[in-house]
Amino acid sequence: MANRDNPDFLSEGTLKGSKVINKAGEDIGKIEKLMIDLADGRIAYAVLSFGGILDRRDKLYAIPWQPLKSEMHDHVFILDISREALEKAEGFDKDSWSLTREELSGVYTYYGHQPYWQTIMAEQTGLPGETEPERMIRMRRTAGKKYPDFLPADTIKGEKVVSIAGEDIGKIEELVIDLQAGRVAYAVLSFDEFPGMGGKFFAIPWQALQVKFQKHAFLLNIPKYTLEKAEGFDKNNWPVTTHDWLSKVYSYYEYEPYWQTPRL
Repeated sequence: MANRDNPDFLSEGTLKGSKVINKAGEDIGKIEKLMIDLADGRIAYAVLSFGGILDRRDKLYAIPWQPLKSEMHDHVFILDISREALEKAEGFDKDSWSLTREELSGVYTYYGHQPYWQTIMAEQTGLPGETEPERMIRMRRTAGKKYPDFLPADTIKGEKVVSIAGEDIGKIEELVIDLQAGRVAYAVLSFDEFPGMGGKFFAIPWQALQVKFQKHAFLLNIPKYTLEKAEGFDKNNWPVTTHDWLSKVYSYYEYEPYWQTPRL
């Protein structure tokens, strides 16, 4: 984090509702939701409502993360998409904002961006020796076609967390977003089921979490003894997130930091 006025990391709760302006500084809308790719924690798309000079309040719009630039010292995001493209964009009803990967591919193409899952070559996440495309394929097969590829961040928050043994151990309290990378930097979990861990929060790499739709939960792939020795933080005194601090968190849980994963 360079400074607290224009941070590199922000919680989803802080981002949601942020004002969006164009490059000329005109108000065009706000961020309603962040849709998270369950396979790798990337922001698949932001759900925006358009007001201000666009005045298209009856619909919501899927926008790739790439053209959104944070200017948090002004508490806004700048959207680098032409007014003409936005005015001609196809929106969706406020009760049907969840897209399939195929539909999202069309959205990316319309705005002139390549879908991020087509640009990934060899980011190693998840299982040892597993490339990110392999992880994504594995998770899609596990989930099956009847389950979505993406979930709203505010739906993920509050979900229960189970251990490898299937025991309820806690819940997801918050998601912290890496603004530049456009992905979940870490999930904030509480473990009130563990003796001595109540009253604290814990930063957990997204790669350690796997959705289990049938159980309405996320499986945490971290051994119990590792969690019991983990260093948490006070609920009212969150750490300042930097890559150095986050690297230590990932190292403790034996996960490769996402910004260090090699690309071919």
